[in-house]
Amino acid sequence: MRRFASGIVAVIALCSLAAGVQAARVQLPNDVAWVYASDAYKGCVMQAYLNAGLRLRGLAGEEKPGTWCVVLDADETIISNVRHQVNLSVKGISHSREVWNEWCNEGKAAALPGAKEFCALVRELGGKVIIITNRQEAVKDATIKNLDALGFAYDACLMREGPYAMDRSKTVRREAVEKGTVKTLPEGKSLPPLKILMLVGDQTHDLYNDKSASFDDVKERYGRDFVMIPNPMYGEWESRGGYEVAWAEAPAKPAAPAAPASPAKPQEPGAALSPAEAKGMVGEEVVVEGTVVRVHTRERGPDMLNFDRNWREGLSVAVFNKERFGDLKAKYEGKNIRVRGKVSEYRGAAQIRVNDPSSIELAD
Repeated sequence: MRRFASGIVAVIALCSLAAGVQAARVQLPNDVAWVYASDAYKGCVMQAYLNAGLRLRGLAGEEKPGTWCVVLDADETIISNVRHQVNLSVKGISHSREVWNEWCNEGKAAALPGAKEFCALVRELGGKVIIITNRQEAVKDATIKNLDALGFAYDACLMREGPYAMDRSKTVRREAVEKGTVKTLPEGKSLPPLKILMLVGDQTHDLYNDKSASFDDVKERYGRDFVMIPNPMYGEWESRGGYEVAWAEAPAKPAAPAAPASPAKPQEPGAALSPAEAKGMVGEEVVVEGTVVRVHTRERGPDMLNFDRNWREGLSVAVFNKERFGDLKAKYEGKNIRVRGKVSEYRGAAQIRVNDPSSIELAD
């Protein structure tokens, strides 16, 4: 689960978040607003499950009951955490492991349209429902209670825990389901080897190993045994560090001659710019000195060193290959640092991308 996205926003009137809190009118990012309020989103999810049910009836027709299964993700696949994303927007905070665990332990995720009915259909047709989620052990009990309270029919819920703690791609757990060697089932419970007839998720790694395959490699499987649930709020696509598009469009009429711009003053060798000075120098190699007000750690994609509480308005440092840097919070949060790199733009915000520890040093 990620933080809320930036971009053009929709205005939505919210109900009170807790007893005694007055309802407020806030701006939500378009992606969160679409999931939170749009009938189109609900229709897309319902449509996906109805079509999946029709396809599954055909796939299961030749299979012996009890020998096959459907594997589904949990978050934004069968349950919705959009209320968590709304809360992030209302409170003006970013995603973190602590905030995410707090939300999960509340057990307030809601069932997505058609999801419970589809899981019941799997059982009806003689299959088993296997949920494979990247939620971790710290929220396991709350997750199980949440699913049970919503009335989901399932045979196993496999978390990222124990021998699967590093199984972000879910391939190890899927293989264990196929071989009948799942190691984290409750005491006294077992699963036979199961043929996976269908995979359902909101991320490509829910369906296939995204490190070894591309859309073109697997596109024939969509609508057959791959079911993708829409999720514009967060995902592995974010971890690419931004999308740059070359775009040219002929003007409708000749533009008026622009006044000649004053050339930007080059940075003096060895001199450091402030984050405010550097954020407008997209495409330039710079040296920046400033205080890191917050280190934003993320499960996927780069960790972010923010010079401004509002990362959209200020300059940030995107740290790739972060395992090479050690504990970023301990090293840099609240510290004055000097960073060398090129200023780029990501989703309307300025950032410097680094992947070598030598690019960052503590300033005097």
